[in-house]
Amino acid sequence: MRAFAWFVRRIQPLMARRWGAEFARVVIADVRDEYGRLAPQLPDIGGWRNVFTPVMVVNGWMVALHRAMARRGRTPQDTIAVCAELSDDVFRAVPTPVLRLVGRLAFTRPVQWVFERQAARSRRRAYPADFVYAVRVGDDGELALVFEECAVNKFYAAQNVRELAPFCNFFDVTYSRLMGMGIDASQTIGLGCSTCELRYKHGRPTAVPPALREVLPRGG
Repeated sequence: MRAFAWFVRRIQPLMARRWGAEFARVVIADVRDEYGRLAPQLPDIGGWRNVFTPVMVVNGWMVALHRAMARRGRTPQDTIAVCAELSDDVFRAVPTPVLRLVGRLAFTRPVQWVFERQAARSRRRAYPADFVYAVRVGDDGELALVFEECAVNKFYAAQNVRELAPFCNFFDVTYSRLMGMGIDASQTIGLGCSTCELRYKHGRPTAVPPALREVLPRGG
């Protein structure tokens, strides 16, 4: 809940700049109520043993925000745009050399090993709401996470907010652009594909899927 308080504190001025202070104030009050109801429904995917648990927590915030905004005529694109602006601001507050270093470290063997262990655990399907995925390493240096099942899209379906699904990977594109991780995330379950592939290659330009081009902040 402390992290949620940070989220609403940071996103309210961004909303006010786009749609006015009164709109932002009313929506944030609604978001607080909505998230209070939603938080107990966040799926259990293994707690903090699972590196993707923060992803589910953040998506809980986004669903609450989307519902509050939709009641006032705002679109899924509006919700994603303001969330993408916030994530972009947070990353840009970090010095570029630090971001680039983290982007390089993501391709090291220890990090790959962590994800391989997590992937193997996911395929046991101990938590039905979890991701199920594998790690694939290409001869050309490409590193891919290939998801058979997506916890985010399961959560959207359970909460009846499937309209958010086409934008489910906006955060991956955001950090990839700023860290030089060269993601290609054009194939996702949220877009109706049978699997979701997050394909990384250090130094390659980040591909921005068509669904995200109008909602992500400009610039690399």
